[in-house]
Amino acid sequence: MFACIYIPNSSSDAGAALMACAIAFSPRVESVGAGTVVFDVDGLERLFGGYPEIAGKICNEARALGFNANVAVASNADAAICAARGFAGITVIPRGTEAARLRDLPMSVLDPSPETLETLERWGIRTLGAFAKLPSVQVAERLGQEGVKIHKLAQGLETRPIAPYAEALRFVEAIDLDYEIRTIEPLTFILSRMLDQICSRMKSRNLATHEVRLSLGRYVRVLNLPLPVRNARLLTRLFILDLEAHPPGAVVQRIEVEAIPAKPRVIQNGLFVPLSPEPEKLQLTLARLKALVGEGNVGAAEILDTHRPDAFRIKDLSVSGGAESPPYEGGVARSAGVVARAETQRVSDHPGSAIWRSRPSFVRRGIIKSLTLRCFRPPLEATVQLRNKVPFWIAFHGVHGSIAAANGPWRVSGDWWRPTMWDREEWDIETADALYRI
Repeated sequence: MFACIYIPNSSSDAGAALMACAIAFSPRVESVGAGTVVFDVDGLERLFGGYPEIAGKICNEARALGFNANVAVASNADAAICAARGFAGITVIPRGTEAARLRDLPMSVLDPSPETLETLERWGIRTLGAFAKLPSVQVAERLGQEGVKIHKLAQGLETRPIAPYAEALRFVEAIDLDYEIRTIEPLTFILSRMLDQICSRMKSRNLATHEVRLSLGRYVRVLNLPLPVRNARLLTRLFILDLEAHPPGAVVQRIEVEAIPAKPRVIQNGLFVPLSPEPEKLQLTLARLKALVGEGNVGAAEILDTHRPDAFRIKDLSVSGGAESPPYEGGVARSAGVVARAETQRVSDHPGSAIWRSRPSFVRRGIIKSLTLRCFRPPLEATVQLRNKVPFWIAFHGVHGSIAAANGPWRVSGDWWRPTMWDREEWDIETADALYRI
């Protein structure tokens, strides 16, 4: 058996109170719409007596909360909903009498679409009893799947399991301090205790977290993790490193920590495979590196979708992507610069070697000098002298001398419609000791 509580002309604020009223009687509660909840009342007879007594208890509870509600009890959830919307006060429908009790109710209690309700009005169908007498095949042909559904509801034959309301889990700890905190060190002990309580609660529900939010008054920091964890010591250390890099800048009087729940990580270890380092330790190592060298200098290199030479950016290794460093723009504003140095490699006699498949700039006596082994970031500033628009002398970084050979120029440009436009030409040059790209 199912019970339904319906509040006519309910406000949006009544939903939470109405849900709490229903949960007091049953854990399986479904919110149907504005001011309507339906729940399972099987087994309550031992506590309250028969179904009329159960309906009376529910009605009294709703009135205690300030609601003038209609309460109906029926053998299926939809029949209880229709009865609560159509009859005032308390209604109990015995099993097998649904169609007879609901036949005089208006079609609006079924909550059909406006188009279907208008069609039924043109047919002269205004009650559930009149609609239930129509042949089901003709109803399906003219009204489709919606017509079939509400036709069964009008007959009181629709049976379905309810979709229980699942309350959102929140793992939150908050504390109002009796004194002001001006340094980060005292926060360590408070955060450690709060995070330990949160992790214990998550562990009891077999959950972990991949996102933790720390609020220090108006100052908020969000910790994104690559994998779900529930290690309180790890989270505390990560937050302390983050706060050392981004201090609040104001006194702290209130601390609030919230962990977003997620399913824990499952590891399948092999019998003959050595254990790999834990990702949690890697995350802590990365946080320490960020504190030393800066956040924009730790992460994974990501190639940008552009033709700009050597264009990339550093992407954070966290799941959410995190902050990204600005794109690398090497040597765009310089008139000349050394961007690469080549090392000498012996050419293989085999025609399928990787060296032969590449496009070397210089081949001499079976020796290829490649231009891909070392890049200078940022490019080294250089002074270049031209003869007939061809470089013949260069000086840079304590090195100077004549240029034995020069290949080029290779001109590239792009993003002319943006403030970050780039326009450059490249030369491959040979000096006495090495090859360079300028």
